[in-house]
Amino acid sequence: MAALPQLLPILFPAAVSVLILLLASAPPARASSATYRCGWCPRRSTVSILPPGAGALTGAACGYGGQAAEMAVDGGFHIAAVSAGFFRGGQACGACYQLRCRGRSACAKDGVKVVVVGEVADTNKTAAGRFLLTKDAFAVMTTLDRGGELADAAVDVDFRRIPCVYKSKNLAVKVEETSSRERGYLALRFLYQGGQTDIAAVEVARAVNHTDTSNEAAPLPTLWQYMTQREASPSVWRTSRVPAGPLRLRLVVTAGSGGKWLRADGAVVPAEWQPGAVYDTGLRVTDVAASTCGGASCSATDEGDDAEQLR
Repeated sequence: MAALPQLLPILFPAAVSVLILLLASAPPARASSATYRCGWCPRRSTVSILPPGAGALTGAACGYGGQAAEMAVDGGFHIAAVSAGFFRGGQACGACYQLRCRGRSACAKDGVKVVVVGEVADTNKTAAGRFLLTKDAFAVMTTLDRGGELADAAVDVDFRRIPCVYKSKNLAVKVEETSSRERGYLALRFLYQGGQTDIAAVEVARAVNHTDTSNEAAPLPTLWQYMTQREASPSVWRTSRVPAGPLRLRLVVTAGSGGKWLRADGAVVPAEWQPGAVYDTGLRVTDVAASTCGGASCSATDEGDDAEQLR
């Protein structure tokens, strides 16, 4: 015991160091207000302007239709289409990215922020993938004196996934046109998914009004029904046994190093739901990945001064 006082100056700093390390590596208690680190992806990509013959980029492939252009006003994000390698059958729908030129003199320092709303055909199967931008988005990414020079070129860019931010929009669901109440088949696509998350699971249940006290029997438990995905279109969730009546929803989103349940308080989809209709869930997704770019296109990497933190 006599040696304990002599050991304290050595042991105490070591214990404090371990404690600090554990606290730093623990997931944040409130992911919505935490900073995140996401390095620029090791893969390279190219950016081109949407060609005149391609038509307008409406976002129909991801379910946004004519609402896609509203995103630039609502959250400061421009819309973009991506090649099949990024699109992954629709799994990249709604994901947000920051793009910047590899030739820094040709582009604005912070590049441009985009949200994926569609897919573009890519004949070069060996390419790492590419983004197709509107003229407005391309103008934001490039500098004023070089924008015209680069307009007809495929510009090499770095990219990373970043949180989506919508100022006035909650997470919404669109009932796919293939849905049918008569057949008990419901297919949903999620729109305006904020934060930096992926949806990992979805369940649906009949919304029951528990405020009716006329019946003395205990209220029936909520019976949640799993919805599934198909490999060909992973952004759409389906069930062939949809309950009758208004519907509640709950889902799991990836957040930090794990998952998180989100559940709407009341009915989201009305009893007389219609194919093609969009319904507000009332939920706001603000969680971000703690230490990863997310599984959309690349893995995390830190590259010197590119490893800055964003909110």
